[in-house]
Amino acid sequence: MAVRLIEVFMPADRLELARSSVSSLDTLSIWWEKLSDEQAQLHILVEAERSEEITDRLRLALADSGEELRIVSLPVEASIPAPEETTKKDRKPGSILHRKTHRVSREELYADVQEMMRTSWPNIVMTILSAVVCAVGLARSNVAVIIGAMVIAPLLGPNVGLALGVTLGDFGFILRAFRENLLRIGAAFAFAVAVGFFFSIDSQAPEIVSRTFISSTDIVIALAAGAAGALALSTGAPASLIGVMVAAALMPPLVVTGMLSALGNYSGALGALQLLAVNLISINLAGILTFLAMGIRPGSDDDVSKARILTTLTVMVWIILLAALTVLIVSNA
Repeated sequence: MAVRLIEVFMPADRLELARSSVSSLDTLSIWWEKLSDEQAQLHILVEAERSEEITDRLRLALADSGEELRIVSLPVEASIPAPEETTKKDRKPGSILHRKTHRVSREELYADVQEMMRTSWPNIVMTILSAVVCAVGLARSNVAVIIGAMVIAPLLGPNVGLALGVTLGDFGFILRAFRENLLRIGAAFAFAVAVGFFFSIDSQAPEIVSRTFISSTDIVIALAAGAAGALALSTGAPASLIGVMVAAALMPPLVVTGMLSALGNYSGALGALQLLAVNLISINLAGILTFLAMGIRPGSDDDVSKARILTTLTVMVWIILLAALTVLIVSNA
């Protein structure tokens, strides 16, 4: 059972209000202390999937505490004695949490994705190295080398970040995810073009040709990759292997687009670019739908309406584009 320790720092005169705001919710343990005459600290031990409701309730109850309020959620590796998981019959009648969400809190998910899409030179270098290794694997039609390139490609964070930003209606987060995605894709594309210019590449290699057209299975794979990435991150599961699946849908067509552009094979490059676009759309669409299914929502009521409108419009656009591309695939079959 995943457990979180929620630490709440607040003015001392708000302690009783904080305690009463969460008294009806399911927790494993609650204790508190006064740090000084002006400041108090509330400790709440809770199952990870129940932490979001508690932090939302505390934030709402203590909204007028200003900068003196600080809520911190910490993962708990072990607790002695070990906490016992509450069952349905054990839960308090007044609790909102009769159904477990089986996911981490919104804030924890937000922080994890934000860290994965942080702009840093190691991420850019890893993207470039992945593109170079992928280019070698494609040119040699060596599947093992291509898979190796996918392992080091840091493309999961920015793409899942786009889906999360849309789901939360957070335009700032969307822009950061889009910028980071563009930066990493741009770096990979530039080095793929360089490989095409400076090395002798057989544009008819099987692994290259297979990325110059779209099939229905490509859409299915990309949808599955997007759903798996969103599900892994929202449940706190290890996302490293899921990142390989997302990279496998994006990096090969991206590299093929760059190499064939350098070789002057623009029709093949266009086909690979279309495949890349389809995979990006599918991953984002599946990510949004998965986050919605997992109950990811903005923290405030004002943001819920904005997020609902943005999510609806985005999903409609992605579905229309995918439907148009599917028709194109069928007509060209």
